[in-house]
Amino acid sequence: MLTRELLRFDQRHGKITPRFVDVKSALLADLARDLILLYTSGEGQSREELSEAAMPRINGFRSPLIAKGINKLLQDRCTFRESLEGMEERRLATFAAAARHLRAADMDDLEGFRNAVAQDMTCPDPDQLALELHADLPDRQPLTAFDPVEPEALLERYNLAQAQGPLFWAERLTLHIAEPDPGQQRRFFQLMKWFQLLARVKHDPEKSDGFTLELDGPLSLFDVQRKYGLKLAAFLPAICQLSRWRLTARTRMESQSATLELNDSMGLKSHFSRKSQYIPEELTIFAEKFAQEVTNWTILPHPELLELGGQELVVPDFTFRHQSKKVIHLELFHRWHASQLPRRLQRLDALTRPPPLLIGIDRALTRQTELIPLLENSPWFQAHGFPFNQFPPVKRVLGALEGFAEGDG
Repeated sequence: MLTRELLRFDQRHGKITPRFVDVKSALLADLARDLILLYTSGEGQSREELSEAAMPRINGFRSPLIAKGINKLLQDRCTFRESLEGMEERRLATFAAAARHLRAADMDDLEGFRNAVAQDMTCPDPDQLALELHADLPDRQPLTAFDPVEPEALLERYNLAQAQGPLFWAERLTLHIAEPDPGQQRRFFQLMKWFQLLARVKHDPEKSDGFTLELDGPLSLFDVQRKYGLKLAAFLPAICQLSRWRLTARTRMESQSATLELNDSMGLKSHFSRKSQYIPEELTIFAEKFAQEVTNWTILPHPELLELGGQELVVPDFTFRHQSKKVIHLELFHRWHASQLPRRLQRLDALTRPPPLLIGIDRALTRQTELIPLLENSPWFQAHGFPFNQFPPVKRVLGALEGFAEGDG
């Protein structure tokens, strides 16, 4: 994504409008092509060398800010070699060896000095030793791989990044979607959970493929979770894959709140593949361990949407099926979901026929003063809820599943 200083937008009359570029512009295509070539042929060069090589093209462009943003997106596609372990200790040892030889009475020429230090450090080449001296610093790390991209796709990615930027500071987001393809619809809701986003979802009674989602942004939370803001912005490509959508968000990028409005008519293109499946590592590990350790329950590949009444839906993180065909769902509340937890528990406690739903909450939430009475006084959480650290272990989930199944008769 783009950093705050690389975002281009207008803010007037309480509205914030990203400034997109023309992805068909020949001038921008030439700039993108030149910078892509720089990184394509830059293997072995350091970050510093690549940045210096890009600066003439960036500063010579009519809008250096646009050029810097495009260059930043290309840098994000680079892989640089990580520093070797023990480099700091080796650098200190090199400095110590240099100090000893400088104090020597017979050390009176530079070449002899460099060779002596290199010999002490068991390095046959003094020039190589000099290059390695600061190789662990980020600017000195060499490029090892670059993920190429076509110029127009890069410009589309630039426009998407301009739209993503304000979402990092979102206070609240409302999303109206319509997706006639059931498979794409399921994938969208699954991606939403994989990004650890929690929404109040309502089905449009007049449209079978229509939904309204309300998400609280990071600035609505007590501790301003930047990580959640990043997830919210990173989820925009998944929204752009839908057939029809309209997004309204309250953001606070400047001193005052402003409204950001985006929709499917703006030409924003997703870089997510419709075929590829991004699955967070912790989910993969959990699913593998669950399959290895549990024989009477299985995880269904696509969690089902649960009706809560009043057209409101729950998007569970997991759906489990027992060998007896009983199905139970699990919804996880992470530490940045504090504002959504009270509504969910109050809703479940008020229902006469609540759904088969387990509630897992990050242990950090159990220590929040305003949530402690809610958890202690919620019949649903006391019967069907449990705390976890970062991600629930298999044994904890299995115990909750068995307890729910037994209590349900």
